[in-house]
Amino acid sequence: MISNAKAFVSGTFHGLDPKHFQAYLDEFSYRFNRRFWEGQLFNRLLAACLGCPPTTYGELTQ
Repeated sequence: MISNAKAFVSGTFHGLDPKHFQAYLDEFSYRFNRRFWEGQLFNRLLAACLGCPPTTYGELTQ
């Protein structure tokens, strides 16, 4: 699991900012837990995005 997370981070992002590290891990966890939902992924992601209020940069960096 840790090697999967390392490969995801190094293959997706070009630099890591410690204040955003939890967000990187959250994205990895989301993708990893839904890796078998390929046919439903877009519809579920769209529904999740539409059902949540937007996050501002200030909220993200707190």
